[in-house]
Amino acid sequence: MEQLSLPITDPIPGYRFIVFLNNIIMGFQKVSGISREVETEVYHEGGLNTSVHIFPKYCSSERILHMEKGVCQGVEHPFRLTGCRLEGPLNLIVMDNLGIPLKSYLFMGLVLKAWEVGELSAEQNTILTNRFDVSYESFVVV
Repeated sequence: MEQLSLPITDPIPGYRFIVFLNNIIMGFQKVSGISREVETEVYHEGGLNTSVHIFPKYCSSERILHMEKGVCQGVEHPFRLTGCRLEGPLNLIVMDNLGIPLKSYLFMGLVLKAWEVGELSAEQNTILTNRFDVSYESFVVV
């Protein structure tokens, strides 16, 4: 029997990435929530106790990107306007350690869902952060 061989490549590092919105660079230190899933419905056919049929259902939950970045002086980040629909796609480009693009995720149908200022603590020496939640309708991997 012939064995399937996949090309051996190094894993993509997850620490170098750039986020663009309408060709404007938006630097973030963390991005999460990139996922695809589908809910299914199980159907038991009468008279058959040994198997079931599985059907995909309509998407019933929203998809949300969670993004975090350090707070800077000057003009506030445009993502602070919650409830607004963001025009244009959001492009997330993952790069290797030399800055060469390896993978790109393009998000469409964006609505800014939440903005939160990170924790302020006199006991820790940490950077003040902004956290943004952006709902998206769809995305493609380029």
